[in-house]
Amino acid sequence: MSRLIPQEEGIAVTIDNLTFKYDQAPSPTLKGFNLSLPKGSRCLLIGQNGAGKSTLLRVVGGRHLAKPDNAVVVLGRHAFRDTKLNMVRSYLDMDWGMRTVSFAGYGVPLQADIAVKNMMAKMQAENPERRDELTELLGVDPEWRMHQVSDGQRRRVQLLLGLVRPFDILLLDEITTSLDVVVRQDLLQWLRRESEVRGATIIYATHIFDGLDDWPSHLTYLTANGATGWQGRIEDLQLYRTLRAEGKPALLNVACTWLRDELNAQRAAKHKEAASGESVHENALKPFESGGGFAPGRLVSQLDG
Repeated sequence: MSRLIPQEEGIAVTIDNLTFKYDQAPSPTLKGFNLSLPKGSRCLLIGQNGAGKSTLLRVVGGRHLAKPDNAVVVLGRHAFRDTKLNMVRSYLDMDWGMRTVSFAGYGVPLQADIAVKNMMAKMQAENPERRDELTELLGVDPEWRMHQVSDGQRRRVQLLLGLVRPFDILLLDEITTSLDVVVRQDLLQWLRRESEVRGATIIYATHIFDGLDDWPSHLTYLTANGATGWQGRIEDLQLYRTLRAEGKPALLNVACTWLRDELNAQRAAKHKEAASGESVHENALKPFESGGGFAPGRLVSQLDG
């Protein structure tokens, strides 16, 4: 199916009241989540382990069908049903180049004896300038054999193949963890140019905040119960502005403040629940759905206004 869906001009991603639940799961991973990102934005996705960041990226990347049907619209198209998005959307996660071991529940690297230059050879040939630029930037040797590379080299190959075709939407799920600091910083600057020059929209989920203070244009906080936390332009966050003025690592401290306060709220809720026998977990997280206690929460519709 391929048809355009009405979407506000200049907006790349619209998520409206998204709720997503895995089969057999006791409760939804994402619950009433909202988001609106303008084209050319670089959005850093922050949240606890298990908050649903990977699930959210997979939904936007078309890996999961979400409800309601048009809850997730990407470039005016249905995120799951419209296959035309596959030509302009790139999704990179930690599972690339892995195979699942039956009944063991974990993956091991694929050991195919193939040279990098022969992987997705047609796509590499169609984009020679980007291929050469990325090959140099990432330090990839086209003669590398995939059964001989290290984890860090494997990640570089994944990035080369995932970025070689020009994209309008890029979804990154913790894919820089195996990179050395120089390659990581060079890659982030290259991605910044992609958004500023070509207008590409990037959503990046990570727990590594070194060198990121000047990188994102937007922040989105996903609460522990999969709901919408603080989100908006990074310069609209008072805590960020204060930390920058004080010369402190801004994003690291913003993330630590949000995460620590949410963890403290969860602990307090557990103690209260144990004392009263009533469940108050969700109520304890409500402050984070309206701004995290540090700045007024900006509604999704206000992100670009």
